[in-house]
Amino acid sequence: MPDVRSWAPSALCGDLALLLLSQHENAWDHASLQRGLLPDLALEGDGFVTASHYAPCRSHSLLGGDFYDVVRTEDSTVHVIMGDVSGHGAAEAALAVHLRLSWRTAVLCGQTQVEQAHLLEKILVKERRDDETYATTVSLVFPPHGRSVRVVSAGHPGLLHRHPGGVGWVEPQRGIPLGLFPGHGDWSESEVVLGDGDSLVLFTDGLYEGRTPAGRLGEQGLLRLAARHAQLPSQDFVDALVSGAAMLAEPCGGLRDDVAVLHLGWNRSVRA
Repeated sequence: MPDVRSWAPSALCGDLALLLLSQHENAWDHASLQRGLLPDLALEGDGFVTASHYAPCRSHSLLGGDFYDVVRTEDSTVHVIMGDVSGHGAAEAALAVHLRLSWRTAVLCGQTQVEQAHLLEKILVKERRDDETYATTVSLVFPPHGRSVRVVSAGHPGLLHRHPGGVGWVEPQRGIPLGLFPGHGDWSESEVVLGDGDSLVLFTDGLYEGRTPAGRLGEQGLLRLAARHAQLPSQDFVDALVSGAAMLAEPCGGLRDDVAVLHLGWNRSVRA
């Protein structure tokens, strides 16, 4: 019988190498799948400018319960959604993907914003694992002329309105979050008027819910932070918001929720 001691270490090293290779391949496949489920914000044609930030709070994950998407239809109208599924696990991330892809399908099928909200609530109720799970969403429609935006909010936070004079806060009429009281949605459409050079910034509450030494940052704290960076280009503005909020929250443990930010607006040179 051969001496086991002569081959066991090398065999063990070989098995360990195969195990590590398998784990690496699985991690790569998992990351590739998640990347494939993230939205592509590139739009065909020119004239509409987007900038974004997306960071799930779960470590080693590319997807969280926050989601957003942008679609341009054949008539050059730009449709936008942002949402936030309650909770932070893999199930919430999967539900967020369900909702985003369902919204995209509804847009391409010509549903109105209110019809989309009803559809997304039905899907959320059907797919959620916990009856307590709900989601906030806000959908926007930018007509081709770029002078106004139609907004439908299901319990989502307000918007930042960037204009040549600075930054303001817009609070569209809010309906109840999706799934909170199924079948009792009271969503309605409101309008935001835009001037030349104006943009809107959407975000989830993870951006301003962080604790700071002075207390919760909150909506007013976020507005003050935005005003300090009002003259920055779109992506720099988004990055400054996120880094500023994270820096203020750092002494208290940092930002502990998913964070999504989306900066949107027509290029002034193509306005009607």
